[in-house]
Amino acid sequence: MKTKSLLFILIAVFTTSFLSAKPPKNGKLTVAWTFTGIIEGYDHQNKIAVFIDGEKKGESTQKLESQPNSYTIAVPVGEHNVKIMNYAFYDGEWQEHTKENEYSLDCTFDQTIKIKKKTKITLVFDIDKEVTTSTVK
Repeated sequence: MKTKSLLFILIAVFTTSFLSAKPPKNGKLTVAWTFTGIIEGYDHQNKIAVFIDGEKKGESTQKLESQPNSYTIAVPVGEHNVKIMNYAFYDGEWQEHTKENEYSLDCTFDQTIKIKKKTKITLVFDIDKEVTTSTVK
């Protein structure tokens, strides 16, 4: 009888713990980006894709590089690898905006950061200076 009572109590405790466990809360990750030093005639349509821990989570709307853009997605709070890839529309196709594809600058971000309730990554792609500046807040 003691064994049955103890088994019943253990099952009740585990079931209650399992049912009351809360899924991780989501935070909002906003990525804002701008281009500077754009060469005349090379103001391409562009967009970004956001990857969280290696999985593509979304893609922004497209705008000209001369127009600032931003994109917001929900991401579980906590530490994650965040990769942002910028794509340029050139010669009828979307291409990764990288030196490997013969662009003057790698327009990417790849860091492990802590996602909070609200996290913002600001990227400035300076074509003229061939520098990407990033700020995480």
